[in-house]
Amino acid sequence: MDDNLVRQIAAGDIALKSLKIDDYRGLGIDRSWEAIHYLLCGDISDGKPPLGYVVPLTSDKGIDFGSFGAYSLHAEQVAEAHQAMSKLDEAQLRLRYDFPAMVKEEVYPLEPDTVSDEDEDEFFVYILQYFNEIRNFYSQTVTECKGIIFYIF
Repeated sequence: MDDNLVRQIAAGDIALKSLKIDDYRGLGIDRSWEAIHYLLCGDISDGKPPLGYVVPLTSDKGIDFGSFGAYSLHAEQVAEAHQAMSKLDEAQLRLRYDFPAMVKEEVYPLEPDTVSDEDEDEFFVYILQYFNEIRNFYSQTVTECKGIIFYIF
C-alpha cells in the first residue's frame, strides 16, 4: 500500500476493515508465517528488527483486524527488512534452521505429535520457498516506496 495510507491505518485514522483488501497487491505465505519468523529471529514473536520486520509478529496490540489483528510496516522498515534478507542465502538459512527446537517450541504449523525426522528437510524447503517469495515481494515493494500491512486470516 501507499506508505501514507499505511501510516494512517497504523495511527487509527483509517480503519483497515473499511478498505477493500483485494484492491491491493498481496502475497499469501500459506501457513509458514510463524516458522519463518522463528527461523529468522529464534523466537515465535517479537523478533528484533530488521529481520523481525520480515514477518512482523509482535505482542503489541497492532491494528484491529480480523481474529489475529494486523501489523504495519512503513516503507523504511520494508527497506530495512529487504536489505537484511538480501544478505541471507540458503546456506546461511540452513545454519539458522533448528528443526528439533522448532518442534519442541511447537512452532506453527508443526504438530509435535505427528512430526518425524523425515520431515526436517521437507519443512526447510517449504520455509525457504515462502522466504524467497517474501524477499521478492519486499524487493518490489521497496522499488515502489510502499509500506506493508501484514495480517493472518
